[in-house]
Amino acid sequence: MSFFIPGGRRVTLQPNNFGGGAEGLVYGLDGTSDLCAKIYLDQGEPTRARKLAALRRTIPATWEGDNAEHLHVAWPREVLHDAAGATAGFLMPLVQGKSLTTLFDPGQRIEAVDDPTWRVLVAVAARAARLLAMLHTVGIVVGDVSPTNMLVSRSGHVTLIDCDAVQFTDPRSGELFRCTKVTPEYAPPMAANGQTLTPSHDDFGLAVLVCQLLMEGDHPFEGVPVDPDTPDFAAAENIAQQNNRLLFPERFVTVPGAAPVELLPPEVRELAMACFGNGHRDPTARPTAQAWADALDRAGFRLMGCRENERHVYHSSLSECVWCGISRAGFGEHYPAAGIPKVVIPPPTPPIVSPTTQRPPVKIAPAAKPPRPGPRPPATGPATTPKPRPTVPSAPSSGSTALGLAAKVMLFALAVLLVAIAIASYR
Repeated sequence: MSFFIPGGRRVTLQPNNFGGGAEGLVYGLDGTSDLCAKIYLDQGEPTRARKLAALRRTIPATWEGDNAEHLHVAWPREVLHDAAGATAGFLMPLVQGKSLTTLFDPGQRIEAVDDPTWRVLVAVAARAARLLAMLHTVGIVVGDVSPTNMLVSRSGHVTLIDCDAVQFTDPRSGELFRCTKVTPEYAPPMAANGQTLTPSHDDFGLAVLVCQLLMEGDHPFEGVPVDPDTPDFAAAENIAQQNNRLLFPERFVTVPGAAPVELLPPEVRELAMACFGNGHRDPTARPTAQAWADALDRAGFRLMGCRENERHVYHSSLSECVWCGISRAGFGEHYPAAGIPKVVIPPPTPPIVSPTTQRPPVKIAPAAKPPRPGPRPPATGPATTPKPRPTVPSAPSSGSTALGLAAKVMLFALAVLLVAIAIASYR
């Protein structure tokens, strides 16, 4: 397939796409490994040409990244036209990385990042929050906040993709271009496609994403309801009903082997509860992306290492390594020690709760400690008086033997002298 950039230069696409979504497909380009192309499935959208031109005039179009091999955003570079001159798509940087969803699974995590530890997950969450804060500062709302729209490099740096779907204002004309789609599992209540959004919309999705990153992919609004008469809602419906495991853990069956809520650093957990509590209906009560970034940065300085596994990391507010507890309870090793290529952890099976008998929550067994020696059990036979232990003198050395003999002689002579004096006095 061939398309054209302004000026008439031909761009040839590779035959097979390697990504895409509901709006378009992404293809590699012949002759370069730095760029790729997104080609829209529906090329009849009348505002698309203006939108792409306006995107190239916004501030993020000039952003680079944290290092020479990183970009904060895969922003549109050039508009692509078909042979008839219609807007067909655009060129953008080709970013090497994996979707954030790969960090939810232990086996995929080992292959996605160089240091597959919980420390890296905290750093990735902080970088995602900082990226959203940067975009909010220049008046851009992502709208479709989800782990599939962010890529993580092997070193743990984050890049936003699918940037043509964001909400922004053309700095030249003042025209507002709204977000074209949202992912319901990461959207606050009452959010829908085509609405005018505020940064608080992204802040809600960020809270969900941070919880997933730090809790092994567990969505805070997913779970099996305790009440058998309650429908097993999907995450989007649970968001509408405010059914989340942080504020209302009693509404969900505790799944053995799942990451406990206490795994979240205290400050991070407070932000999540504020977002899912008062912030559920009040957008102004949701912590900002910058607040999330700052809290996660502080949490990163209070992480502890484990003596048993170099890849076990947990917050200093915990008394024990939670990953050792999960592993010793028989639910698999989430962070295998270096040298083990892959780990497969079977998904935990939710317990069955009958209408009449509610199963108590299952607590994860803490890491086992060596038992302390206790008193000996009493004898089973008749009571007897214990015999005193014989005193065993230590063997004297040759030097101490000679000195002892001389002392005895002197004492004997002194005793004889005293007897003689006593006899003389008597007479």
